[in-house]
This record gives sequence, C-alpha cells and structure tokens, in this order.
Amino acid sequence: MKHGKMYWENRYKGNSTGWDLGHPSLPLTQIIDNLSDKNTKILIPGSGNSYEAIYLIESGFTNVTVLDIASQPLESIKNKLVINDNITTVQDDFFQHTGKYDLILEQTFFCALEPRFRESYIKKMS
Repeated sequence: MKHGKMYWENRYKGNSTGWDLGHPSLPLTQIIDNLSDKNTKILIPGSGNSYEAIYLIESGFTNVTVLDIASQPLESIKNKLVINDNITTVQDDFFQHTGKYDLILEQTFFCALEPRFRESYIKKMS
C-alpha cells in the first residue's frame, strides 16, 4: 500500500498536512448543529487532528470514535481533550476496523485514499 501507516506518520511528523483547515469545516459543523440526539454513535475515519470530534464533544455528544492509521494525530486529540469518556481513539486501518455506527463524518478521508481503494471504501461504509 503506497499510503500506509508510515506514510501518514511521516506526514504528521513533518507537519505536511496541507489539507488541515485548523478548525472544523463549516459544512460538518452545520450537520452537527442539526443533530438532536447527543447519544448518536459517531465515527470519524481518517480523523487527523479531529477538529470535528472536538466540536462534537464541546457540543455535548457522548459517543464519538476517531480512527486513524497514524498515532500522532490520535495522541494530539488525547492531549487536547485530556480525560474524556465521551470519545474513543482507535489506531487502526479503516478497512480492518469493525464496529457499527449511526453516523460517519469525514472531511478528507475519501480523497486521501488511493483510487484503487475507493470501491472498497464504498462497500465498507455500507
């Protein structure tokens, strides 16, 4: 896999994250603001710096899982939220991850995949 674990670890360590907005995206905050059930089980795959996850927690959501293949962004979110039982961080390959969720939010995960994995992404999401 061209864009495997070490590729992403090196991107974060080298601060080579041009896709990172530095805050949650407006379209996702608008979706989040329209969710009424704060217990919705939410997954953010390829979570990166997890601005949306922080926004969810600050908005009162209680069941958020962030998943990334790289450890650095997960450590970063743990440091930002210190101890919080409402968020789970998982270091795993999305295609190996098991779990059922009510909602999956993602900003740039799909476009970061090598094109040959996009069909698998669609199947895994369903």
